Amino acid sequence: MDKSKRRQSIIAGGLISSAGIFISKLIGIIYVIPFNEILQTSENLSYYGVSYQIYSYILNVCTAGFPFAIATLVAKYSSRGDYRTSLLIKKLSSMLMMAFGFISMLFLIFVSSPLAAFLNVGGEEETAIMRNVLIVISFALFFVPILSSIRGFYQGLKEMEIYALSQVIEQISRVVFLLAASGVAVYIFHADRVWGVYYGVLAASVSAVLAIVQIKLYDRRRMKEITELSQQQRVISNDDKKSILMEMVYIAFPYLVVAVLGYSDSLINVMFLPTGLSAHGVSAADAQTIIGAVTVGINKLIAIPMILAPGFSAAIVPYITTAKTNGDGKLIQKNMRDCVDSVLYIAIPISFCLFAFAKPIYYVLFDSGASLDLTSGVLKWYSIEAFCSTLAPIFTALMMAVGLRRCNIRYQVVMMLIKLVSTYPLIVWFGIAGAVLSSMLSLGVFMLLNMMQLHRDYHVNWIYTLRKMLFMLAGVAGIAVVAWLCDMVGLKGYGVGRITALLQLAVSGSLAVLVYVGITAFFQVPQTIFHVRFQLPKRR
Repeated sequence: MDKSKRRQSIIAGGLISSAGIFISKLIGIIYVIPFNEILQTSENLSYYGVSYQIYSYILNVCTAGFPFAIATLVAKYSSRGDYRTSLLIKKLSSMLMMAFGFISMLFLIFVSSPLAAFLNVGGEEETAIMRNVLIVISFALFFVPILSSIRGFYQGLKEMEIYALSQVIEQISRVVFLLAASGVAVYIFHADRVWGVYYGVLAASVSAVLAIVQIKLYDRRRMKEITELSQQQRVISNDDKKSILMEMVYIAFPYLVVAVLGYSDSLINVMFLPTGLSAHGVSAADAQTIIGAVTVGINKLIAIPMILAPGFSAAIVPYITTAKTNGDGKLIQKNMRDCVDSVLYIAIPISFCLFAFAKPIYYVLFDSGASLDLTSGVLKWYSIEAFCSTLAPIFTALMMAVGLRRCNIRYQVVMMLIKLVSTYPLIVWFGIAGAVLSSMLSLGVFMLLNMMQLHRDYHVNWIYTLRKMLFMLAGVAGIAVVAWLCDMVGLKGYGVGRITALLQLAVSGSLAVLVYVGITAFFQVPQTIFHVRFQLPKRR
């Protein structure tokens, strides 16, 4: 399949962008082990984790929708052959993201002192460290939005390879700088380990700059081709900068609202977990262990299936925008079903493997000692939330891409209200499981409402998707049998040394994947979704 044909497939685009995010997340999981050794204390880990959560929230709100708006407009105009307007969008979006990034950076710098005091991390010294960490990480708020605008341009052109490569380069450079700089500071210059935190958050800015340089080098060659096409085009271009900016804001604004509402799930959990667990009868020590496991290790693990959400969401925008621009209703329906089917086929086994192999996975990556039963039990529950949190953003992207923004925002409000009302009582009744049950309830209602809306407005038939899902669940039953048999024969994956446990986990995990693929292939599920055929070699 040549490059041009690959760009016509939403599945290929989604898989390519998801692969880039997967590699980035995998690197993000691996580096935690040596970086934790450098930081050592829970206080240093807290500085690093809390500052990244604040930075991520501000970044998501600041850039919410604009990369998607850029991709939407570029896909819209380039599909018409209007490359001159696409180049103008690239220029305007870079300037806009630079301005937003600068404002966000100044905002975090100005609120760093009161925010550090509000977080109540300790005495004056600890508060000063938290303030310094927030100031250092604020510089990334300037560079990352610029990078996201350039990625949005290539996303709109359906060049998901450069989109994915940029993410991998950014993550690799971040981890290399983070480990090298903090390691040199602590082990060679014998600096206080808090300098590992400073260099750790500074790495976000350094990696963004390097990723910008890499994509700009690609820009130099690619822009020549697009400039030549713009000079040869016969389509009348849109040179009205004000109208383009207004169109960009119009597309991006609903994403901003969705970002504020959509990311409320984790904030609501943070608000209610300490008091809810205490009311449930969980001891203070166990509550601290649970919250620490969720914010550091478990969030990284459940991010593995969740990479499919941003990966396929990135692909949805240009492909469905092009189909909508061309008025191809059948292609819109096909793209929607292909996207949801693909995410289901990959997310279901990954999420269930986190459930079935929770104890060996947590032992290999984080050990957890005497608390292993407690933390692995929490991971089992959060594996269910991982699946729901993977699928829900896909429906958000689909609704946004086809112009059902108001409906999606309305359903987001419903989802947030259900989560807000149900979280505390469910935690009080069921403990940590209550936080997951409240997310399942709110996300489940949200997805059901979106599916019904897409069926009404675009006549998308979900019956065949549900049928494929039943066959996928048969494959999941196979994974459960493999996990049980491996445990019975001694391939437990824990309590035998982490290297040996890793090897045992690799064997049992590989067998589980093979069984899942084998069962679902017997029912023709992957062949139908990915349009491939499994054939034995023909005899001559």
